[in-house]
Amino acid sequence: MTHDYVYNELMTRSTGTTITSILAKNSGFLLAMLGGESRRKFAEAIERFGISWQGLHVISFLPALTALGPVSQKRLADFTGVDPRNLVATIDALEEQGLVQRKPNPTDRRGYQLELTDKGADIQKKLRAIRSDIEASMFASLTEAERTTFHKLLEKLWEHSDLSQGFHMFSAAHHVDSSKKLKE
Repeated sequence: MTHDYVYNELMTRSTGTTITSILAKNSGFLLAMLGGESRRKFAEAIERFGISWQGLHVISFLPALTALGPVSQKRLADFTGVDPRNLVATIDALEEQGLVQRKPNPTDRRGYQLELTDKGADIQKKLRAIRSDIEASMFASLTEAERTTFHKLLEKLWEHSDLSQGFHMFSAAHHVDSSKKLKE
């Protein structure tokens, strides 16, 4: 028996109400739990690629940054909020897997620019499809109108949050083991 199960049993016996039913009345709790579930499903799905959570974000956002000009490790670190020394290991792992390459930076001969390889671009497309499938499955019980309304409400919450002011893609939470190699 898990601690949660025992606690729920005690709550049910003493109050006639489960802790889950109490917490389910809290919108923040529900949002956090659904966000965690979404992240768990996505992390589980990407595990087969042997990419860390940070590596996932590099692959996901590098093309958009590249469209704005050469991307140095410093620029990528600034965007993601990751200490450049920590980002080096992530980029090294992605480069070793053939997903990212360092090239001489034409605007700064002292540094390198980062680019996705063709293999990295292919993985990025697969990851986008996985992300879409997970989202579709999580929102399958909502009508199109409900999904649209829900998204608009999330955007409103986002715009009025501290997150929108200093958004960084990476967090120290859940990481997939980046030492795993990409499976062909």
